[in-house]
Amino acid sequence: MQRRYRPYAILFIITVIAGGASIAYLTHVAETSDTRMAREYPTQSGTMSGEFATLTVNLIDHQVFSMSTTSTLTPDMWRTPGYPAFLAPFYALFGDFYPVLIAQLLLLFLTAVLIFRMAKRVIPESWALATTVLYIVLPTTLLSVATIMNETLFMFVFVSALYVFFFSSMKNIYARWVLTGAILGAAAYIKPAALYILPFFIPAYFLVFLPWKEFSRKYAIAAVLMVLTFAAVLAPWCLRNNHVLGSLQFASTSAFQLFRHNATQFYEAYNGIPNIEARYALQDRAGIPHGPVPLDPKYSEVLKKVAVEVILEHPFSYTLFHLSTFIPFFTASGAGNYDRFVYLMLPEFDPAPEPSLLKALHPFSFPTLLIVLKNHGWTLVENAFWAFTTLLVLLGLWYSKNRRLAWMFFSIMLYFALVTGPIAHARYRMPIEPLILIGAAATLNLFWENKKNGRKLLATGS
Repeated sequence: MQRRYRPYAILFIITVIAGGASIAYLTHVAETSDTRMAREYPTQSGTMSGEFATLTVNLIDHQVFSMSTTSTLTPDMWRTPGYPAFLAPFYALFGDFYPVLIAQLLLLFLTAVLIFRMAKRVIPESWALATTVLYIVLPTTLLSVATIMNETLFMFVFVSALYVFFFSSMKNIYARWVLTGAILGAAAYIKPAALYILPFFIPAYFLVFLPWKEFSRKYAIAAVLMVLTFAAVLAPWCLRNNHVLGSLQFASTSAFQLFRHNATQFYEAYNGIPNIEARYALQDRAGIPHGPVPLDPKYSEVLKKVAVEVILEHPFSYTLFHLSTFIPFFTASGAGNYDRFVYLMLPEFDPAPEPSLLKALHPFSFPTLLIVLKNHGWTLVENAFWAFTTLLVLLGLWYSKNRRLAWMFFSIMLYFALVTGPIAHARYRMPIEPLILIGAAATLNLFWENKKNGRKLLATGS
């Protein structure tokens, strides 16, 4: 085997072994557990996987994008069509979603190849290979590849955008910016978390990545073209929503999340009341009957209005609350998510709620923190790992061979941390896990070279 192809063969083998083992393990649990959740694997009803399956079935069987499970198929804009469109050919060909898991193994391998090629431009090839292997075997990666959730597809598309923009050999600046805008638009179809990335991405590029002496009018034109391309990619779905549902929104997700999580959880923490009381209080302000927060887009405007009012009533306190969510975002345990998915299929699973790390941090409660540590103490190793890698990323902003790229990656990390907010956990951190690993590895590599060459450990990079 030629030396240049050896890393890709290694990545392929590890992807098949690790990803295949995850699929096999969850399949085994499903086949040996006599529960509804086990029998329905990998598309359990009442879960995100079940929603994607329902959307796909309705799309193929009835040509309607709807989450309805009755004969009345109400068009939907809560979910976006990117992942159901990916699932549709498999359901049409096989009448089943299990083959999708095999396709996701291939997507994981292709994503790993892109991450490796990105990493070896920043760190030595052996370090890049180790970093990519670590990404493959992360619990979040192994869970997403073995379930009907949109993370694996999103990661391939999102990493492709980063690769094209920062690491491809494409010389034409306009083509590179336009293609990146189109790919990021496609990523938003898969996961709406990418919907607002350009207001972070473009300013960060000019402020922390591009040297001012290199700035010229062509970059400003390229940025405008990127925005226009991104908007053009999103336009068809917005027009569909306007035609079918009377709303030009791309998705009703953002209004729901802002109300249900950002505003409600802040109101709960600020007033020291149960979450259900906080939600009902805000629903009273919105003139909405008590119960689940409605997903219908006709409520989007009033949900946003009340949420923004609540946040602006105490802006300083809300800022502290939102910043406190960075801790569980950057340190959450993917192994905990994996275990919970397994427990959902087991007969003895107890779905009783328990306090989260966020509830222990804001407002700070030492007794609640002790309960969290007692319940999740076994995940502290992974929590400590992510805390350590985040620290290395922060150090890399000053101690790195390519500080401009380190700051650019950090800006993207901040975007996903901010847009995730109070629902922070490992699955929402997944889009930036490759960036965290590459940034941490770059800092460690610099420290290693400084030590090897007899320089001060914290000698700055070039």
